[in-house]
Amino acid sequence: MLLLSSLSVRLFHIEVFRSDSLAAQARGHYEAKDRLPARRGRIFDRSGELLARSQTVYSLEVDPYHLRDPLLACIALGARDQISPQSVRKRHLPEELSGLYREYVAETIAAILDAPVQEIARQLREGTGGAVVLAKNIEDDFARQVEEIIDAKKLGGVILRAGERRYYPSPLSLTQVIGYVDENGMGVAGVEKIFEEEMRGTDGFRYCERDRSRREIRAYRGEQVDPVAGRDVYLTIDMGVQAVVERELDGVIDRFRPAKATVIFLDPSTGEVLAMASRPHFDLSTRKGIRGQEPVRRNPAVSDLYQPGSTFKIVGFGGAFDRGLADPATEVDCHMGQYALDGFTLKDHHPYGKLTARLAFAKSSNIGAFLVSRPLNKDLFHQYVKQFGFGSKTGIELNAEHAGRVIPVERWSAPSFSSQVMGYEVSVTPMQMAMACSVIANDGVLLPPTILHGVKQDTRGADLVKGPERAGRRVLSVKAAQQVLQCMTETMTDHGTGSKGDLPGYTVAGKTGTARKHVENVGYVDGLYVASFMGFLPAENPKLLGLVVIDEPKASGSLVYGGAVAAPVFQSIAAEAVKILGIDPDLPEELEGAPTLPLAAAQPEGEGR
Repeated sequence: MLLLSSLSVRLFHIEVFRSDSLAAQARGHYEAKDRLPARRGRIFDRSGELLARSQTVYSLEVDPYHLRDPLLACIALGARDQISPQSVRKRHLPEELSGLYREYVAETIAAILDAPVQEIARQLREGTGGAVVLAKNIEDDFARQVEEIIDAKKLGGVILRAGERRYYPSPLSLTQVIGYVDENGMGVAGVEKIFEEEMRGTDGFRYCERDRSRREIRAYRGEQVDPVAGRDVYLTIDMGVQAVVERELDGVIDRFRPAKATVIFLDPSTGEVLAMASRPHFDLSTRKGIRGQEPVRRNPAVSDLYQPGSTFKIVGFGGAFDRGLADPATEVDCHMGQYALDGFTLKDHHPYGKLTARLAFAKSSNIGAFLVSRPLNKDLFHQYVKQFGFGSKTGIELNAEHAGRVIPVERWSAPSFSSQVMGYEVSVTPMQMAMACSVIANDGVLLPPTILHGVKQDTRGADLVKGPERAGRRVLSVKAAQQVLQCMTETMTDHGTGSKGDLPGYTVAGKTGTARKHVENVGYVDGLYVASFMGFLPAENPKLLGLVVIDEPKASGSLVYGGAVAAPVFQSIAAEAVKILGIDPDLPEELEGAPTLPLAAAQPEGEGR
């Protein structure tokens, strides 16, 4: 009676005070809430060409808890030896079954993965916590084969878990723009990071019951909430133009072996980026470098700084024209290449006498640029530097954008004014320089750049939702911008520095730049240059603007100048881009029966200080 009374009290205590917790523990052994991952949104170019999508892959996992289950061990070992589970239990002691089963699982999986048995066995032996992941990114066909083997060999606790992997159809193109995701599928760079919220979607879930092998019993599925797929992102990129840019950049690497090179092409009338690439870059599928180079996963077009040299002269000329202090016909004395009247010395690469402002710009005279800009005074010049967008982020939808470096006026030294007029003592990103050039193309208005064409839900009939419209702001008067335009078109003639960037059939406005390279904590280094070219066409109604920046080209003499290194790259890309984009020539008479001749040799621009 005492014994039965004690059991009754114990049963009462369990039923009243512990029934809920024990029932929850029991349910935990066979009930589960499975996460149903949402499909990550895709990335397309402006015409709908696929740039990135997610594909279903599987990971092969083993649950250490089930490796120690005697019943699962007997079932699997019995299937191996073609005997009943009861016979296996009689042949072996309970403490032997766990080790034998682990060895059998290790041998089977090693054969599946073509891996060393000892390594698989070590991983299983050391796995005491959660599931041991033995393989990732298993694709559908192989996953089905693995599942058949697991079922045939009765391997309990061995699971194929579905997941996602990002797939890039063109893994060597647009790499630093697209960016990449981490092992959990979260965007960590480029478009993948910036549009993470739009592309991530909302996960669903499903309640289910599992057997001792952790396999789902489909007949007992419970409540299910379906996942909501992420939205697709459409970029302004044109992959036709992008392919040309990538090809020409590879050619630059082969010819000049630079430390770095960047190319940007955009539509100045809208601010939409049509192509953007840099070298060195990386392989999207492996995240490794190309051609034995270290991978560069940041986007140098928006993250890296350089001193632009003579392309920066549009600021001083634009400011002087805007204030009515000069015009393209204003005459300046370039002092035969040697100027020392303000307490510091300026030099030109060629000795020029008196030139109009227009010719001084076209020949890239440093002395001429300073004398045209000097009436602005340093405060007003600095104001125009800021108005052109330097020292501020452009706001393009890419991560890690740098604002550049502009020195406050109070920290200027005596020669700082002349140095900045020539594009020294100021650090910019390629994106900033391209947008400054677009001020001239847009009659003095600075439009914010964009790489987003729109986002779209992956459902039938869904509309493309474009981003918020961002207004431009006026930097120069229409008259001043048109006057700088005259100087830039003069640059492309035979007596200008940019003739190798000219394109038959089109009026091209351009500017070359060659700057001695500045190394942090070292200063300006002799023999190292940054060569660049920027231009747009047709000059009076621009539809295409490009910037080419080549850091440390391996060349000598005049061949290192922007007019000789960067301008031909612009010309090669533009020649194909106008066909891809359908931009009609504004000088069609130049194309009628024109012989194929090499472009006129470019006259080198002034080196500056």
